[in-house]
Amino acid sequence: MDVKTIQDLYKKAVLAELDGVEFIAEFPDEELADSYNGIGPEFLPPTLREKVTQHLSLFAPAALIHDLRNEYSDGTRRSFNYANYEFLANCRKLAARKYAWYNPRRYIAYHVAKLLYWFVCGDCGWTAWIQAMERHEKKVSGNSAGETKE
Repeated sequence: MDVKTIQDLYKKAVLAELDGVEFIAEFPDEELADSYNGIGPEFLPPTLREKVTQHLSLFAPAALIHDLRNEYSDGTRRSFNYANYEFLANCRKLAARKYAWYNPRRYIAYHVAKLLYWFVCGDCGWTAWIQAMERHEKKVSGNSAGETKE
């Protein structure tokens, strides 16, 4: 993802007062851009994930935060659940911000947010959470065995 897009998503996240903004504020734009893959699982072909992200762009600021939580996964179920609940809450905030309470689109967006939540909570989401932790540990340690540097 390009830095300009990341800056735009970050600004939207701040304006919407999303949970986790203080977490992603710790990272440079380049690292955010490297960690953010849009909306959808990593196993989707990039062109398909781009289309999904465009179609569900309302939720992209929440996905940015969620992707960073995933990138820095600690491998625990507690953090996994927290990241997913935060994602759902942020998606709902974005829907409520975009659509007035009397607009049926708000409730459709709530339903889509719940579907996205169930997707990230499933087995695929858990597998991605563990793989992200292992991938990050290898990056930090500098070797494929996962040993720490001294």
